[in-house]
Amino acid sequence: MSYLWLVLAVAAINFASRISFLARPGAKSNNNRFLEVFPVALFVSLAARDLIAPDGSIIASPSLAAALGAVVGGLVFRRSILGVVGAGLAFYWVARLLA
Repeated sequence: MSYLWLVLAVAAINFASRISFLARPGAKSNNNRFLEVFPVALFVSLAARDLIAPDGSIIASPSLAAALGAVVGGLVFRRSILGVVGAGLAFYWVARLLA
């Protein structure tokens, strides 16, 4: 039950920080650019954690194929999250079936 309070506290802090940042009148355009780029950078940092081994070498795995598929999907399906996710998923399952 103590984890529930922790999750609720983190959610409240996250929500409050976003509201205070977005609700300011006359927010500058740099803030909008930050909000567009930051989620992508956060996702890339989370995804890259699974691609690199602790010794620094790249791990050949279905996760690497999924990352490659997402890059290909991003190049083919410009600005389509469904295209990126679909291509990454397809590459992942093909690599998993071949492994």
